[in-house]
Amino acid sequence: MPHSRRSPKHFFDVQARLKEIIDDVNFRVSLVIVEGKHDEQALLRLGLKRPVRRICDSMMPTFAFVDEVVEGYMGQTVLILLDFDEEGMRMAERVGNELEARGVKIDRFTRRSVSRLLLAEGIRRVEEVGTISSRAEF
Repeated sequence: MPHSRRSPKHFFDVQARLKEIIDDVNFRVSLVIVEGKHDEQALLRLGLKRPVRRICDSMMPTFAFVDEVVEGYMGQTVLILLDFDEEGMRMAERVGNELEARGVKIDRFTRRSVSRLLLAEGIRRVEEVGTISSRAEF
């Protein structure tokens, strides 16, 4: 069924599932990595309370960004929530592999869960999670 024909209750349920995922992230994850400030703001509106690092706004080469994350979060769990387009998927995989190789635990399960949920709604960009709220209004 195309997402435009789904009922407001469907979108309310999707939004509730996203909030459950964010609540779990708040409990288990030490850091969330996103692309930019709009991604961060969208996740904060969903209730994210964990520290966030913006990879694209950092103005650092990727290796320097990875160094900083390793320095602050070695042995801890980090969630990489970059966009779910081809570039975002590739970057998330590369950064995740580099962090893991240097002792940072990467929460790939949650990224896959969010990806499946959002892609089913036609959403590829993290900053667009707020559109689910507007679709959920009766």
